[in-house]
Amino acid sequence: MSMLKTLLPSFALLRSRWLGCPLALMLTSTWALAQDKRWGPGEPASDYGDRFYDLFWLITILVSVAFALVVVLLVIPVLRDRARPGHRASFDHGKSLHDKRLTAIISIVTFIVLDAWVLVIAMKDLREAYWAIPDAKDPQTYRVEVLAQQWAWNFRATGVDGEFGTADDILTINELVVPLNRPVSFNMTSKDVIHALFLPEMRLKRDVNPGAINEAWFKPIKEGDFTILCAELCGFAHYQMYGKLVVLEQGQFNEWEAEASRLASTAFDADDTEAHWAWDWQE
Repeated sequence: MSMLKTLLPSFALLRSRWLGCPLALMLTSTWALAQDKRWGPGEPASDYGDRFYDLFWLITILVSVAFALVVVLLVIPVLRDRARPGHRASFDHGKSLHDKRLTAIISIVTFIVLDAWVLVIAMKDLREAYWAIPDAKDPQTYRVEVLAQQWAWNFRATGVDGEFGTADDILTINELVVPLNRPVSFNMTSKDVIHALFLPEMRLKRDVNPGAINEAWFKPIKEGDFTILCAELCGFAHYQMYGKLVVLEQGQFNEWEAEASRLASTAFDADDTEAHWAWDWQE
């Protein structure tokens, strides 16, 4: 017993002011890392990206307030009923009607304030943004078919004729070029196992399943090069499913599309069945 006492720090040491120094250092360093863009999700580059930020901070604030409230409610009885001369602790199993009612009220209020509120906002965002797939017949919608495989992303765009499965289809591997400020709509399937298309700066992540066509979309609002990842563990070379998303201003995109479509027509081989994986667009 004496050895145990020497190994364990005393309560007096834990309550000492020196404990505040490493605690303050830990908190400030965490905040400093959060300000470094390399450690965070980065600024959103799609038109609905801010919705994710708003929901994230709403949940963070609500949970922080709830946590602080719980800590206060725990600290009050600890200090009030601490061991001291002339004070005798009382024990309560919480089985009285009053205790049960109080527990029920706290649970219901917590559910309404935290869970239900967040659910309503999340469902609104899903309806207005994530599930609001653009009309494929709209000429402004840039359509892309995605065929995932171990371990690469195959992209097919229609080319200048606007039709899939023709000679001028633009096929790329691990690189996708899209126009700025136009909705980009995906039809996606997998050649083998489950993958997940993840465009972190666009705030888009969607499973890609074999034997099914999944839909997703985003509207880029910033030019530049962005990241394409697979967010589903799909085998030992999962880390190789890394690609680049290029967003071009409309004029530059038109030039790129015309040239890429011309090269595709020139290189088209009707006997290359491996390259003819296009399907009829599904909505």
